[in-house]
Amino acid sequence: MKVRLLTVFSVTANDSEVPQIRLQGKWLEKLGFRYGKKIIVEEKAGQLLIKLVAIEGE
Repeated sequence: MKVRLLTVFSVTANDSEVPQIRLQGKWLEKLGFRYGKKIIVEEKAGQLLIKLVAIEGE
């Protein structure tokens, strides 16, 4: 497992600043996160878990 250090950015939405996390790169594709795939984001204290949605027939 490779660990990546990223920065949480701020963006303006509806006239207020909100946090934004950007994930991009070929490493996502190597892990199966390809264009159009659906994901689930689970919230835990201080953590986000991102999982691909398993769709029958794929």
